[in-house]
Amino acid sequence: MVYRTKTVQLSIESFGQGLGVSLSPDNKWVQLADQLPWTEMETIYREVFPSPLGRAGKPFRLFYGAQLIKQSTGLSDADLVKAIRDTPAYQYFMGCPTYTVKVPFNPSALTHFRKRIAPISSRLRTMIGGWCKIQLQDSLGDEQKTMILDATVTPVHIRFPQDYSLLNQARTFLETFITELAHQLHVPIPRTYKREAHKTYVTFTKKPRRTAKETRQQIKAQLQYVRRDLRYVGELQAQGGQLTEKQLSRLVTIQELFTQQEFMYRTKTHRVDHRIVSLAQPYVRPIKRGKAKQNTEFGPKIDVSIQDGILDIERVDFNAFNESTDFQKAVERYKEQHGYYPDEVLADKLYRNRENIAFAKERGMTIIGPKLGRKPKNVDEKQRRAENAAARDAENRRGQIERSFAFIKQKCSLGLVRAKTKDTIAVTIDMGITMANIDTVLRLFSFALLLVVQIKDTYLTIRYKSSEDAEFLLT
Repeated sequence: MVYRTKTVQLSIESFGQGLGVSLSPDNKWVQLADQLPWTEMETIYREVFPSPLGRAGKPFRLFYGAQLIKQSTGLSDADLVKAIRDTPAYQYFMGCPTYTVKVPFNPSALTHFRKRIAPISSRLRTMIGGWCKIQLQDSLGDEQKTMILDATVTPVHIRFPQDYSLLNQARTFLETFITELAHQLHVPIPRTYKREAHKTYVTFTKKPRRTAKETRQQIKAQLQYVRRDLRYVGELQAQGGQLTEKQLSRLVTIQELFTQQEFMYRTKTHRVDHRIVSLAQPYVRPIKRGKAKQNTEFGPKIDVSIQDGILDIERVDFNAFNESTDFQKAVERYKEQHGYYPDEVLADKLYRNRENIAFAKERGMTIIGPKLGRKPKNVDEKQRRAENAAARDAENRRGQIERSFAFIKQKCSLGLVRAKTKDTIAVTIDMGITMANIDTVLRLFSFALLLVVQIKDTYLTIRYKSSEDAEFLLT
């Protein structure tokens, strides 16, 4: 497939006038339409089209703009396409030549787009992050250079994992494999007792209260069913039966699940390394968070920093990790981007270990927080009050990243990620962070970034730029 530049979008004054549609210049999507670096991002997008042949792809701005709207509204792909059809401001932001009452693309096209931009997603996020920093640089002034670090989990939408339900799901998949393999080889279907197994499982799940002994008995029964079905699948494969690539991948996942569940059953434990909690998404891992609302979350853990008021991702991993190990890399990356180290780093106590404190001290940085070790017994009252006040002030400033986490989860659709594959989940996280940074710029400019005034038959466009000396650009 080849990518070609499409027609130029009409101005806000001409957009949709043929249908009697008028756009409000106060709408945030209208304000952003001419502000984002579309041309630079489109240049990066061309890299995913290596061939000059084939049918031309749809414009980058059309899909990327739609994905930004999706992150902000939390709509599904199908509902998003309908909303775009009915909202002129959305179509204007996406670069449509004029307003149309037809859907711009099929909802499934967004899925293909997310897969396509997966290799360049982080570069696009970095580019818009740089644009946001340029918009904010005049408002930041010459304040102390501060970096804020923290980690959180972006939960993925999966069914809550119960050991017996995972084993029952594996059993049903294996029974399907056995039936298909037997039909391929024209041999009788081995006896799997699937009706008896299903009846036992349903009877157990309908109980309002289940004792630990009953749960253990059910897990034992399901393990026996899965063990026998795995043996049947192996025997049929040895006779020449063939499974599809997707079925083989699912079979490998089921074998690993069976190994883990059998180990936990024999050792009477509930912990195992790289535990599988979803057959459809075997890369998702349980992450212990210790939060009051939810002790365990299922999804990738992200290490995030705030630099110059803008969110940036330091690390994304589906496996649990200690975020303190990323401290030095994050600081060095800050130096690469700015040419100097930050004056202070605001982070929780997990980052403030002896190694990181020594690293920061050698480079003239300060990690704000209480000192390590026991508190001294005899402390001057004034000194104690001053230290407590400084600690409260640092914690209040560090709260900015906690508020950002709440914002990206509630307003940028990262509270429950519904993407399925590793790549599309990473793209969704990048887009959520991107949308949060764009909203930060919009919140700072509480007045309109773009104002259109009509004087008789003449349109006057006024663009605002925030600085100490207000600057107005008239076109």
